[in-house]
Amino acid sequence: MIKRQKIFITGCVQGVGFRPAVYKAARRLGLSGIVCNDSRGVAIELQGEEGKI
Repeated sequence: MIKRQKIFITGCVQGVGFRPAVYKAARRLGLSGIVCNDSRGVAIELQGEEGKI
């Protein structure tokens, strides 16, 4: 079953390679979605097989 999940990460996550690491992990798992910075941290929205999210 395909699921969609929104996640928000706060703290020291900007300027440390967090977004590229999330992107690589998602690609490796066959997930799609977005990962972007905002003023509070990093927003992640993933879609894929339930067991992979």
